[in-house]
Amino acid sequence: MLDELRFEQPVGTVPISHRGESLALLKGLGAHALRLELEVRLPAVAEAGRVLILESDLYAPAGAGSLLWLGSAAVTVPFEPGAVEQPHLQYVLPNTLVRALEERRYGDLHLELNVRAVLPQASVHPGCPDVRLRLNIAENHWLRELEGLGRSLGVEMLVPFPADDRPGRKAADHLLQAQRRLREDDIDGALLSARRALEYIERNSGWGRPGKKPKRERNVGERWAVIRKALEEQTAVGPRQGGADKTFTHTRVDVETLITLTAALIRLVD
Repeated sequence: MLDELRFEQPVGTVPISHRGESLALLKGLGAHALRLELEVRLPAVAEAGRVLILESDLYAPAGAGSLLWLGSAAVTVPFEPGAVEQPHLQYVLPNTLVRALEERRYGDLHLELNVRAVLPQASVHPGCPDVRLRLNIAENHWLRELEGLGRSLGVEMLVPFPADDRPGRKAADHLLQAQRRLREDDIDGALLSARRALEYIERNSGWGRPGKKPKRERNVGERWAVIRKALEEQTAVGPRQGGADKTFTHTRVDVETLITLTAALIRLVD
C-alpha cells in the first residue's frame, strides 16, 4: 500500500508504504510485540534537516465501522536527501488482543495504520496531515506468525472472547485467570479458577441434572451437564487417591486440557 506524507514546499511529498509479509509477532511472556516495517522514500531536498519523526496508531476493524485500537509507536528516521529508509514500528499486544484479532479475522488480517510525520529541523511548517495506510496481511503469513508464539498461546486462543453483556463473559474471565496462573506455574490456583468457570456454567447453562435417568433417555442438556460435572471433579486440588492405593497430582498438561474443554462449554452457554 503506497501513500504520501504531504509537507509544505519545498519539502513536498514523502512516499510511504508497507509490505504485508514484513509483519512479525515476537514472542513474550503474557504479551507479544507486533512489528511492522515501513518504507519511506525521502525527497532530494536539504531544507528538511537531519531527522524525520514518525508517530503512529495501529487499529483493527471491529465491525459496524468501528475500530479496535491496538497501540501507539514512534520512530526517528535519519533524513538523508534521496535515501530510502525502512524503519520498524513495534506495538505490545497482550494475549487478549491477539485473541481478539484472531476472532475478528475472516481470511486475511486487515489492519489500519495512522501515521503522522514531523520534521523538527525543517525551515517550513514541520508537520503534515495524518496518513492512513490500510494493511492486508495474508492469512497464511499471519497463521505462521501465530504458530511461532508457542503452545501456551495455542491453548489461550481457544478461550472465547464474549462481549461484556454476554452470559459467558464471567466464565471466560475465570478461565483467563486460570491461564494467567498456569503461566506462573500455579497449578492449584489454575485449577481453582477453572472450577469457578465450571460452577458459573452450571448456574447459567439451564442444563438439567439427569438424576437416575437411563443414558439413552437423557436430553442434550442433561448430557452436557454430565460432562460438565466430570470436568469439575477433575479440578480437585492436591494429591488424590488413585488405583492400587497410589496418589497422583495434576500436571500442566492436565490443566491445559481442562481449560480447553471448559472453553468449549462456555461457547454453548454464550
